[in-house]
Amino acid sequence: MDAPFEAVARVIKAHGLKGEVAVKPLVDLPLEHLCGAPVWFVPPPAGVTDRRLAGVRPGPKGPLLAFTPVLSTDEAHLVAGCTVLVRADALPDDMPDEGPDPVGLRVVDEKRGVLGVVEDVIVTGANDVWVVQGSFGQVLIPVIDDVVIAVDEPAGLVSVRLLPGLIDED
Repeated sequence: MDAPFEAVARVIKAHGLKGEVAVKPLVDLPLEHLCGAPVWFVPPPAGVTDRRLAGVRPGPKGPLLAFTPVLSTDEAHLVAGCTVLVRADALPDDMPDEGPDPVGLRVVDEKRGVLGVVEDVIVTGANDVWVVQGSFGQVLIPVIDDVVIAVDEPAGLVSVRLLPGLIDED
């Protein structure tokens, strides 16, 4: 069963005096596609109820969202740090796939060989981080193009090129 709600953005801060907020998108979809959709803020700040996404415009460091009814300046500050949710059925049917689930895959570094198995995924604002447990102990691997070379889900294997300092090799 799919989740009834989808996290689409994280509110970074209030912007200006017209109730807009600066956000970090959490979906690979232009947020403009969600205009008119009901949204909820989680965790729900005291006194701030659900809204509709009224508009999206580019800001200095990412998208700015406006809602209806308009957030007061105080409400815009209260939702800073919240996650913006929409009903999953409000998303387009052709949403890009989130990719493979790496938990359980073996991780092999091109220089060091087998590092271990992905045990968990830490979701951060910038990129995911895989928690790998193995012969080097716990290794935190940032999921970025410079590190992850290939994911072969059918073979259960991830090829990586670790950046200096990710493993204590003393």
